[in-house]
Amino acid sequence: MRIKTYEADTMQDAMDQIKQDLGPNALILNTRQVTKSVKWFGLAKKHIIEVVAGIATPKRTASESSSALVPVPTIDSPADQSEDSVVEGKTVEAIALRNIRSALDDVYQHQIERGVNKELSQRLVYILDDIISNAISHNRKLETKTIRQDFNDRLSQVIQVSGGVDFNVEEQQVIALVGPTGVGKTTTVAKLAAVFSVLNYKTVGLISIDAYRIAAYDQLKTYAEIIGLPVELALSPQGARDAIDKFADQDIIIVDSVGRSPNHQIHMAELHGYMQVIRPTEVHLTVSASVKFEDLVRIVDRYKTLDVSRIIFTKLDETVALDTVVNGAYYTKYPISYLGVGQTVPDDLEVADIEKMSNFLLAKQDLDKVLERLNEPI
Repeated sequence: MRIKTYEADTMQDAMDQIKQDLGPNALILNTRQVTKSVKWFGLAKKHIIEVVAGIATPKRTASESSSALVPVPTIDSPADQSEDSVVEGKTVEAIALRNIRSALDDVYQHQIERGVNKELSQRLVYILDDIISNAISHNRKLETKTIRQDFNDRLSQVIQVSGGVDFNVEEQQVIALVGPTGVGKTTTVAKLAAVFSVLNYKTVGLISIDAYRIAAYDQLKTYAEIIGLPVELALSPQGARDAIDKFADQDIIIVDSVGRSPNHQIHMAELHGYMQVIRPTEVHLTVSASVKFEDLVRIVDRYKTLDVSRIIFTKLDETVALDTVVNGAYYTKYPISYLGVGQTVPDDLEVADIEKMSNFLLAKQDLDKVLERLNEPI
C-alpha cells in the first residue's frame, strides 16, 4: 500500500488533494486537527487538517517480490490521538458522502418544520444528494453558487413557474381570474391591469362578471378610472360575450369572476357557463397563501373543471411561510404565475420565479451547513 500524509486548511481541500494524487479509491487511514506555526519563531499559529491516506498497490509476482523487497511503511499514531479520529477502510468519496448525507438529514427536518409536504421534502433532498454526489464523484469543486443553480434547474421540473403573461403574443389574450371569495381577485385584477397598461404599454379592457357583489364592480371601476381603462359589467354569459366583442381592439382583456364558495354548486355551474362563452386563453386560479393545505386541495378539485392553466397566490404579506405556495404548486402541478405580496397597486404584485421558491425550500444557512460538513475532520 502506498501511504501519504496530507495537510490542508479544510477537509474538502485535503480530499481534493488526495483524489488528485491517489484517486477516488484512496482509503482514509487517519485524520486529525493539528496546530502549525506560520510565522518566525512560532509566534503565530493556525489550525490545519492532517489526513493520512493510502492506496493499494498491485500485487507483485514471487520473482518480483524476491528481487525488489520494499519495507512496508508504518504509521505512528500521536499520543494525543483518540480512537474516534481514526477511520479505517473508508474511501475519500465514502467519507465525503457520509458527511453530506448527515447534513441532508438536517435539511429534511428543517423542511418538515417549515410545513413542506413530506413527499416533496424527500424528493428535494434526493435532488440535492444527487447533485452533490455527482460533483464529488467527478471531482468538481463544490461551491454554493453552482449547487444553487443546479438545484434551481432541477427544482423547476418539480415545481413549475410560468412567470408573467407573455407580451410578445400577437393575438388578443383573455385572462380570467377565478377562485373563492375573499382571496383578493379584484385587487389582483387591478394590479395586473396596471402592470400590463402602465408598465408594458398594452391596451387593456376589464370585465366584471360578479353579479352578486356590485361593490366588487364599483371597486374595479374605481381602479379602472384611476388607471384610465375601460370596464364593463356582465350580468349574464351573453353580456360577457358582448363585452368581449366590445373590447375586440384591446391587446388584453382581464375578467374578474364571481367570488363565491367553491362548495356552492349552483354558483360554480353559473361560473362554468360564463367561461364557456368567454373562452379565456388563460385561467388563473387565485388563492390565498394563508389557506390550509387541506382547503387548497378542496378548492383545486372544485375549480379544475374550468380548465385552470395557472395559479396565483395572494396575501403573502399575511403569512411568514411559503409552505402553502410550494405544497400547492407541487400538488396541483399548475405553474405559478404571480404572487400578491400586499395591497398596493401595482407594486405589490410579483412575477413568480423559481429562485424565490428555491430560497424557501433550501435556505441559505442549510446549504452552507451542508458544505461545512465537507470541511469537518472525520
